[in-house]
Amino acid sequence: MYSRNVNTPRGNTPAQLPSIGPPSPPNATFFESPMITLLAGPTKRRFWAHKDVLCTVPFFRSCLEASFLDTHTNIIELPEDDPDAVGAMVSFLYSEEYFPRIMRTSGARALEVLPTGHQHSRSVHIYVHALAEKYAITGLRDLSFRKIFLIDASDLDFLHFLREVYTVTPPTSKLRYANRMEEYWVLGLHERLKEMRAQYPQELNHFLMTCPDFTQDLVWSLSYAVDCALGATGAIMEHWGTGNRLS
Repeated sequence: MYSRNVNTPRGNTPAQLPSIGPPSPPNATFFESPMITLLAGPTKRRFWAHKDVLCTVPFFRSCLEASFLDTHTNIIELPEDDPDAVGAMVSFLYSEEYFPRIMRTSGARALEVLPTGHQHSRSVHIYVHALAEKYAITGLRDLSFRKIFLIDASDLDFLHFLREVYTVTPPTSKLRYANRMEEYWVLGLHERLKEMRAQYPQELNHFLMTCPDFTQDLVWSLSYAVDCALGATGAIMEHWGTGNRLS
């Protein structure tokens, strides 16, 4: 999902473009610009956005300025991108939010209640996060990250979450554990895996054998945890912050 789109203009890959934070609310002139059609995923699901709104994202601005789209139809094809994630991106560019929204109830933050028969899923937010990282939309990346961890998950759901993360995100993703060497993050992971080892040893072993990227990150984070326990400071701790992973 995070690989370079085959239709991307040469020299304008997402990784080369500057990241952006939350967009400014569209002003009146945005709505005077032409409508652009986005065809997302292999099914080519259609989404529409004003050109000037899309141009708040450096990647899309470079595409539009380079006449990347068909000028007769005003269409941009995004065959590698998840359609639900593209829809969330369009919503975010207009409103700085996407469904389901974060609500504040009794002083705490939670995702808004879904219609009867529906449950919150981390999956859609993982794909939104991957899309935001691909197109360097920092505000959307941070928002999707918060939503992911507002959803409670059972141990088996957590395994599914990890498998999805390591399937759809690039090695540099902030959802991957080797890139989040904060002590609370690493220790939380180890507590979760300890519980799973006791309750679901076969499922955990199968996951570790079939997801080598996570297993490598786990070894990396274990080494970090040992250094924390031994009180390592200075150059050693600085080393962990550089993302020097095993190769």
